[in-house]
Amino acid sequence: MDLRLGRIEDQLKDQSRQPTPESIVIDSNPTRLYEGASSFANQSAYATEVAQLTASTQGTVAQDRLTASFDDLKSLLQPSTTLEDFQFSRSNAFRSMPAMKLVPSAIVADIVRSFKVRVPYFLLSRPVNDLNLIEELFRKVYFPTEALSVGHVTAMHGVLFYLLKEFISFKDPLAEKYDLSPHLETCEKNFSAGIETYEILVVPNFENTLSLLLAVIKAQDEANVLLSSTLISVASRHCLVLGYHRSLTYQNQKADMASNICRLFWTVYLLDKNMSLLLGRASCIQDYDIDVPYPTCTGDLVTRAWDEGWIAFLSLGRLQGQIYDRVYSAAALKLAPEVRAHSINELAQELHQWHQRLYQVDFSHVQLKDPALLQMSQRTWDVTYYSVLTSLLRGSSTSPTTPEITSQCFKAARSALETHLGFFPMCLESEYVSVRDYANWLMLYASFTPFIVIFLHAIAASSAEDTKLLEDVVRTLYPTKDTSKACGRLYQICAIFARVARRLVESRHSFLGTYNAQDDSLLLLNDTGNTSLFDPGSLQDYLSAEIDMMDQFTYSEAENMSAILGNWVSGQPPTVDMLGMGTE
Repeated sequence: MDLRLGRIEDQLKDQSRQPTPESIVIDSNPTRLYEGASSFANQSAYATEVAQLTASTQGTVAQDRLTASFDDLKSLLQPSTTLEDFQFSRSNAFRSMPAMKLVPSAIVADIVRSFKVRVPYFLLSRPVNDLNLIEELFRKVYFPTEALSVGHVTAMHGVLFYLLKEFISFKDPLAEKYDLSPHLETCEKNFSAGIETYEILVVPNFENTLSLLLAVIKAQDEANVLLSSTLISVASRHCLVLGYHRSLTYQNQKADMASNICRLFWTVYLLDKNMSLLLGRASCIQDYDIDVPYPTCTGDLVTRAWDEGWIAFLSLGRLQGQIYDRVYSAAALKLAPEVRAHSINELAQELHQWHQRLYQVDFSHVQLKDPALLQMSQRTWDVTYYSVLTSLLRGSSTSPTTPEITSQCFKAARSALETHLGFFPMCLESEYVSVRDYANWLMLYASFTPFIVIFLHAIAASSAEDTKLLEDVVRTLYPTKDTSKACGRLYQICAIFARVARRLVESRHSFLGTYNAQDDSLLLLNDTGNTSLFDPGSLQDYLSAEIDMMDQFTYSEAENMSAILGNWVSGQPPTVDMLGMGTE
């Protein structure tokens, strides 16, 4: 590592003698794309190999001419793509990026030098952990010997953006030596300019996919669910077109590059599965089409725990995808209740085992700036676990014949909210994790199902304890309401639900459903037993006719609540309704 870091330091010191690119020139190097075994090209290539083998065994006189013909055929069947393949004819979709200001090379040199003292957390827990790759990205942009691609420049600025952001957040010595804030803005501007180009979105290659993945992370930082979902879909499609999901793709790659590709693919996979359950949509990458194994863990004890923890979350991503596919997809909703119940029980067991394995990861050798960071991380694991478990267990409530919320689901939901309450004070006191980070990364990307489940339990069981729990959660949401429009909407909606729960519990009015106090379960049917509790308009009617609450809630508020609960009971996640889907 010292040799690699020294090499790039020397280059950066000599940067003044190197030309700085004034504009980004599109690199049109060809790329070979992946096609599966059922494609015409692959079947024809197989037939060609059989014919070539047959000809060679027969010792034909015209062997040389046949060999040349076979070679020509192979080149036709496996062509490399060019940029022209990704645009309409007579189109000029690919344009050079404008001149851009770069971060001074002296700062980049000091950043590289700092890796000898401490490897940034960004390079341990994100999709980029290879110093060779970082060096290559810096070298291509700061010392161009050939035309640069938009992907190289965009990926480099994305990596540099997150490195600078970490140095500022953790009060690194570099943040005292330099005023990094203006350079952070420069990186953000350049990175955004690259992401918004046509090439990044339509041309599949490693650098473009890495750029998109970093953009997904940035969109999550900004609480923009819709943009994050859109970008991860594009990145997923790039991975599939490049064949990153198939082992065959890695056979001709150098070991370091194969490792980088594998890590990139599995990070895209994880976020794709997260979005699938969060938004109630089928994932782009399907498990049945993957044969590439998880990345291997490093032998270095200092960093091994990061790899093991990351791989554990890949397993969680797989489970999240399975929960959607087997419990909430259109096909799953058509299955017999007992089949779905079996899937729910099986996945609950796997989820419990995942949670136990995560705590078995040995972090004793990890060098943390503050030991409290590990404790905070573990609390977020618990919030995630109970939130996903609640989403899984409430699957029984979407049955058309017996829409029931079980006691196990109520218990998981309560644990999710209580764990959140236990963690939030730590977040307020932390020097390294801001309220904005917690709100945008955990609150908005964990399921809101626990809050709704406890809301339903509060008014079904007339539980003052549950009502207080809801109000306590709302109080923790208050400091986050100005961090983004999504957080503001989340606070407003949860506050309304808490007010409704308080009024209903205090009024002691019966709940439209069948609550069984003995086994603490709730059947979501009306008095006739054949209509969903939250049909459109029912909540407005209930609030106005049953307990005269419309003086406290506007018709629009009641309508929004009815829509959220109606979609929720039908199996749809409340994210779209509660967040306004990333409207920023």
